[in-house]
Amino acid sequence: MALISVAFLIGLVLLPLVFFGYFPFLWWKRGGSFGQTLLGLRVVRAIDGGPIDGGMSCIRGLVYYAELFFGLWLIGLLGFVWAAFEPRKRAWHDMAAGTVVIQVN
Repeated sequence: MALISVAFLIGLVLLPLVFFGYFPFLWWKRGGSFGQTLLGLRVVRAIDGGPIDGGMSCIRGLVYYAELFFGLWLIGLLGFVWAAFEPRKRAWHDMAAGTVVIQVN
């Protein structure tokens, strides 16, 4: 019984870390998620095209997850639709973090 409780508590701590840390960590360390890399996309600083740092990645992740959460009520979807009308095709999470997604191939 105790083993199940310990495993449950470890999962309770690790699941949110993995879920909320996946995209920000990969944006920071690799320049994109595995899917973005496969499609030849890279997340870079909007000002000079350089790699983003951990802080930018965390800000981008927080706003990204907020857009997804509020997307359940259609409010957050505006952040993604916004990219269709913004000149550099940046969503709210890109604008908040000062990033842009570019095609590298």
